[in-house]
Amino acid sequence: MKIDANSLPDDPEQLKKMVLELQHRMDKALAKKDEIIDSLLERFEVAKRKQFGQSSEKLPGSGETFNEAEEIIDEADKVLLAESEINKSNAVKSKPKRKPLPKNLPRKSSL
Repeated sequence: MKIDANSLPDDPEQLKKMVLELQHRMDKALAKKDEIIDSLLERFEVAKRKQFGQSSEKLPGSGETFNEAEEIIDEADKVLLAESEINKSNAVKSKPKRKPLPKNLPRKSSL
């Protein structure tokens, strides 16, 4: 809305009313724009989570469901596991050795 300076009233009360009305309109317009911006940001965040977020569905407490085997282990199994860990730590790995080349291959010495 374009206002010509010559068409403005001289009464200060009318000018105050016009200013308050314009301010009220501007506040409404800004509130509407803020709403639009908030909804767009929310849609952006949802799209970003969908594209780059975790792809598996995880429910709280679902990790404990598959720990049944650990709960069922009895004392004999614990002893066997401890023994196997001790045996693994005592075993010395031998370094792999390269097989020598056959003696019938021609050899050149270079320095």
